[in-house]
Amino acid sequence: MTASTRASTGHSKPRVHLTVSTEPERKRQSGNTTTTTHRHTGVKKQTGATRAPATHHKRKPHLSDKIEGAAEKLVGKITRRPGKKAAGTRKMRGTDGKGSHVKRV
Repeated sequence: MTASTRASTGHSKPRVHLTVSTEPERKRQSGNTTTTTHRHTGVKKQTGATRAPATHHKRKPHLSDKIEGAAEKLVGKITRRPGKKAAGTRKMRGTDGKGSHVKRV
């Protein structure tokens, strides 16, 4: 008796493994929130400390910044350097910190 392979048995379909987690996600709660119900409408309103999304200080990018950023992003994509690609994206969006190093008088 010889060893049979998947190809010889007819089951040569590619093996697909599920990469996404199927377990339920836990909801995060911040500690200082309280829920109150409005007296007249019965609508619940959340009060207390809620977290705002983190925002980055942004400057207005010029057309030259957009062109340079697009070129830098393309170079990073071709040379497979994700840091270079990300730097180009930041330059295009104006979040690269270019105007933050100006000496104020």
